[in-house]
Amino acid sequence: MSLPPASYDRLRRATRTHREELVVRLAGEAGLRPVEQARLRPEDVLEHEGTQLVAVHSESTAAAREAGESPAPARETVLPDGVAHDLRQYAASNGIADDEPLFSVSPRRLAMLIREVSDRVDGVDATAPDLRDFFAADLLDDGVPPHIVAEAGGWERLDSLAPLLPEADRDALVQAVEERSQGSNGVSGLARPVLAVARELPHTLYDAEDRDEVAATVCDRLADAEAVRFAWLAERTDETVTLRHVAGVPERTVRDHLDDNREAMEDVAAEGSARELPGPDGAIVVAHVPGGDADGALLAVGTSKSVDDAATDAVAAVAGQTAHALAAVQRKRLLLSDSAVELEFRCPAAASTLADLSTALDCRIELSGIVPVDGDALLFYAAVEGADAEPVLTRVAATDAVDDARLLEGYDDGAAIELVLTATPVRPLVEHGGRVRSLAASDGVTTLTAELPGDADVRAAVDAVTDAHPSVGLTAKRQVDRPVETDAGFRERLGDRLSERQTTVLRAAYHAGYFEWPRDTTAEELADSVGVSAPTLHNHLRNAEGKLLTAFFEDPPARD
Repeated sequence: MSLPPASYDRLRRATRTHREELVVRLAGEAGLRPVEQARLRPEDVLEHEGTQLVAVHSESTAAAREAGESPAPARETVLPDGVAHDLRQYAASNGIADDEPLFSVSPRRLAMLIREVSDRVDGVDATAPDLRDFFAADLLDDGVPPHIVAEAGGWERLDSLAPLLPEADRDALVQAVEERSQGSNGVSGLARPVLAVARELPHTLYDAEDRDEVAATVCDRLADAEAVRFAWLAERTDETVTLRHVAGVPERTVRDHLDDNREAMEDVAAEGSARELPGPDGAIVVAHVPGGDADGALLAVGTSKSVDDAATDAVAAVAGQTAHALAAVQRKRLLLSDSAVELEFRCPAAASTLADLSTALDCRIELSGIVPVDGDALLFYAAVEGADAEPVLTRVAATDAVDDARLLEGYDDGAAIELVLTATPVRPLVEHGGRVRSLAASDGVTTLTAELPGDADVRAAVDAVTDAHPSVGLTAKRQVDRPVETDAGFRERLGDRLSERQTTVLRAAYHAGYFEWPRDTTAEELADSVGVSAPTLHNHLRNAEGKLLTAFFEDPPARD
């Protein structure tokens, strides 16, 4: 989704200098990247039949110009009259000659200027790419054909505009791809059936319930098309590629091909592009599917036919439609559930006190609870299996990361212990709003699973862990759903656990002021009121309170 017009207006008003405003407007109203703005000269502003244009230079044409040549620009785009006026005024007031750079700073600094302006506006988080998306979305909303917008903004592939198109305009993107293909060498043997699939996909995907259904529908439809041998969709998380669906070829074949072409796949994702690659018994076209839970996805189509630009554009168009469908089911899911990101870490003994303990005493330790306390310390409650209490306490007492330790309960070949830990990979996760779901240590390795809220900065949390503990590695990252639970739902879930007598005693104690301080009623008076003995009352209260606290602190509502 692009920046709303009202947010762009607020961004402009937040600029404090002529340079800041000009940089923002060149990105948001002319679609210029920071690197293109850094090459801009006053002489690049042209006029054609009363319309202001700006010549945009690439790295090669800019170098040729520096060498004294007069190369044609990489592209020309319309420059709003107001922006052209501000540009000339800025150049004149700063004594910048026509053949001198308009800005004497690096592209990185220009990008930072936009971020600095954005930081001044509450509720607006805008970068240079966001402003370019705003530029494109504005043109698309005005009915400018996608291929014209792509040329104006310097997007090499039409699929780059797919996330900006409203639902009703998906056909326009497909049509633009087809028209451009016919305008060159015609629609290839692969492009035509893929475009036929693309025309039907919006209707087919309309009722998709989840990401798996989207992946299966896209891949199955493609694999059934003429000239297509197989199709697959894989999601990317950091450096991990996870197959979501495979159609028309054994999954093992796809995994082997991914392993053999990992670098090329990463290039496709990094560039946000589509390209032909050698495949098993033919060629494949791999396209980046933007968005998603992490780093987007990859869509691949295998064929024995020849692949040309038309075929590549067609697969890219389907990738754009897939991105729309995945975003739609994501929005639907967010309406019906509370989304979270589950992270799994592998912590060796060098970074984990519990892992060190497990290998030193040949035991297993499992966490039962964590409580943040003053300063940087965390209170760990853990169960030890396979080691007696005395050597456990002796070992942890000699560890620098442990401020304090005590025995809660000792039993045959095990113990329940309480530790106050300072240096632990858990701490950065807690500081970033994380919640530990499980932690177990054995054979010198601790496996830590934690959840972060869906809107948390996951990369920052992971970096905080690995920066503080370089030997810790992220082994898995998953999007999970936690069904939204209402107050009534919580009461119903708790009510199912409490016996009728426990509910009666707990309710009577609450209304009689037993939990107030000082108490409005004594245990003996309350016991007499509900018709039980005082010891029985205490037993019911303790059991009911335990179930209440368990439901509050530990048990989330069940996931589907």
